[in-house]
Amino acid sequence: MYDAIVFDLDGTLWDASKSSTIGWNNGLKSLNIDRSITVDDMKSVTGKPIQECLRILFPRELSRHPSLLTVLSQYEEDSIKNSGGELFDQLHGTIQYLSKKVDLFLVSNCQQWYLEVFLASSGLQQHFKGINCNGISNKSKYEMLVQFKENYQFRNPLYVGDTEGDEMSAKKAGYAFAFARYGFGQAKEPDISIKSFADLMAVI
Repeated sequence: MYDAIVFDLDGTLWDASKSSTIGWNNGLKSLNIDRSITVDDMKSVTGKPIQECLRILFPRELSRHPSLLTVLSQYEEDSIKNSGGELFDQLHGTIQYLSKKVDLFLVSNCQQWYLEVFLASSGLQQHFKGINCNGISNKSKYEMLVQFKENYQFRNPLYVGDTEGDEMSAKKAGYAFAFARYGFGQAKEPDISIKSFADLMAVI
């Protein structure tokens, strides 16, 4: 039915929100900023480019601390490299199964180092025919999806994500959208809704 499946990362393939929160709070402390964030705060902005995340969570701090993005990124990277993220149930088996049926791709709004840590820690890189992220391309998710569709000549691609932003980007780019209900966000009118990652095996 689908000739390609493209995945979002956070809230779709893994959850690194705890490690990210620890890293950002350590970064805030290093700058003597008297505030902290919760895991729920982190999840509320996960999936957006980091610049947008900071504008939402730290509007005043961002103007007062020009190095905020660099510092939080470094502390987050250290935390995730040390503690990692939690892969969702049956991720490996499902990816391996799907990769034998259809070409798989990965598109995320994350930074390049973050994507590289996920690929290294999960051991799944060989199953993806193409990968891209905001940190590599400086493009929006919609633009990256369009680029993949054109470069690989998708006829009927599926994008799997967990937020309304994922849904909007997918539909605008001409993709069907599978909503990961176990993730961090909501969706309005997904083409498919999955309760667990393994549910994707029934889609192919």
